[in-house]
Amino acid sequence: MISAWAARTFKALRYRHYRVLWIGTSLAFLAFMMSSVVQAVVAFELTGRNGAVGFVSLGMGLATIVVSPFGGVTADRLPKRRLLFIGQSIIGLNFAAVGLLIVFDLITIPLLALSTLVMGTVFSFIGPARQAWIGELLPPHDLPNGIALQQVGMTLTRVIGPFVAAGLIGISFVGTGGTYLFMAGLFIFVVLTLSMLPPSRAVARGGRSFRDDMVLGVRHIRERPRLMLAVVTFIGVIMAGFSYFVVLPGFLENALGRPPKDMALLMAAGAASGFAVSIAVAGAASSRHAWSLMAAGGAVLGLSLLVLAAAPSFGVAVLAMLAIGAGTGAFQVLNNAIVMREAEPAYHGRVMSLTMLAWGVNGLAAYPFGALADRIGERETLVVMAAGVLVIVAGAWAASLPLRGAAAEPALPRPLGGD
Repeated sequence: MISAWAARTFKALRYRHYRVLWIGTSLAFLAFMMSSVVQAVVAFELTGRNGAVGFVSLGMGLATIVVSPFGGVTADRLPKRRLLFIGQSIIGLNFAAVGLLIVFDLITIPLLALSTLVMGTVFSFIGPARQAWIGELLPPHDLPNGIALQQVGMTLTRVIGPFVAAGLIGISFVGTGGTYLFMAGLFIFVVLTLSMLPPSRAVARGGRSFRDDMVLGVRHIRERPRLMLAVVTFIGVIMAGFSYFVVLPGFLENALGRPPKDMALLMAAGAASGFAVSIAVAGAASSRHAWSLMAAGGAVLGLSLLVLAAAPSFGVAVLAMLAIGAGTGAFQVLNNAIVMREAEPAYHGRVMSLTMLAWGVNGLAAYPFGALADRIGERETLVVMAAGVLVIVAGAWAASLPLRGAAAEPALPRPLGGD
């Protein structure tokens, strides 16, 4: 029984090239998850304000919104291995530069925000490319499971990342600067995994220019109601509910009397439950229950944010974060699987680039949420986030009901021409 469950849940890992990509992706996400903790600690320690933490995230948000549509077209036009090699090398160098600035006591809030701007710009290209490459490495019937397992890997790094970041920050001769240098070193291994993968291909069809291909990608989403609903829901929930990390350092210090670095423990607690739930729902990514489970995950996220807002102690906050992690894990895994299932392979890069707008909007929302927390308090801001998530999830659930029984949507004719 257990062996059958494992075979169904981890079936995409049977493919060697997918396994190598999965390992490289997981190492990259480990560095990203560590950076979300380290940059928040650095920003808060420099200024003592939630708004500074949000301002640092603003760079990544702006870059993602402006660049990600072009990144999706590029991912469908150019060989993905080359794109990933260049992009991941830049991110590694970016982490190394920030680490050296911290070590020599030259770091400032504008420079930290500039580093997230660079990271957001590059990620806007490599994110869609990495997701779209999965469509080349796996057969269509195993693609939803491959997408789900990538989300599982990312969630696993959310468990490990905060612990590694907190441990390194706590070592006096390492600190935040050494942690950034460690993250830069991880990208050496990320780049090495690319040499073990076969050359990739460009799959775009029809557009003679970036603008033409971009328009085709938007049209592809608009003409598929289920796909469009999944994308819009993802953007809304990420924008409203995933900025809680901005207020965690201030919430710990001002509401619970804990040091800001304990944010790593809260993030790790949420990631641990998220990892468990991600594995549990990975096998359901292709089932007819995917929509219902996705909506349930979003609802759990919203309700758990309310519990966190009312937490009287650090122990209760940890329990709330366990529930938050479970909700976010289920929501992300199933939403990504639904999006890739509803889109044609030739449009995967462009479709995933539009879902990446969610993280750009999240980055933009982080600063207002941080400023709001400075004005009305961290607890009250968490309530605002929770209300936004619950309203969006309820609206998406109602809108999905008439689409559930619809026949599979016909594939768009692929335009002639191309690269």
